[in-house]
Amino acid sequence: MIVNGAHQGVAGFGLASDPNLSALLYDPSQPVGSRFSILGNTTIARMYHSEATLLPDGRGLTQPVVTVPKADWVYGGRYRINVRLFQGQTMRISLVAAVSSTHGNTMCGRTIFPAFSCLGSVCTVAAPPNARVSPPGWHQLFVLDGPTPSHGVFIRIGGDPAQLGNWPALPGFHLPGV
Repeated sequence: MIVNGAHQGVAGFGLASDPNLSALLYDPSQPVGSRFSILGNTTIARMYHSEATLLPDGRGLTQPVVTVPKADWVYGGRYRINVRLFQGQTMRISLVAAVSSTHGNTMCGRTIFPAFSCLGSVCTVAAPPNARVSPPGWHQLFVLDGPTPSHGVFIRIGGDPAQLGNWPALPGFHLPGV
């Protein structure tokens, strides 16, 4: 998804003459020449240092409910989740990488639609096969009931190879994350 910025000039330092007021969606599954779609528009020019953040709450009709018992996934693993749908439409699962951004550019942004199968309300989801498909880190898992997303559930894929989670054992300190 591409949001904010300018069509002409440079978004920073007041050097833009035409703000981008439309959100664009890129879909690599569409034919060449038809991969961009225009989404909603705004009347507010959001230029230099503007950000767009994916919130975990989702919005829409009655949202599907998802429970993820295990939040630390290894590459190639298969994990069970519990799902309750309300719309009865086509179900999909997405994994959206938690990212960092600077100057309006999101680094390592990716959305993965993993393979899954369901038996009743229990679904088995295939984790990405390796770090080339999905670098290690946190992702929001969404269940989509037709166009309606569930609340996002944070999971970690590929562990903590950089050992960023090795926090000191201090009194009164509670570990973040998993």
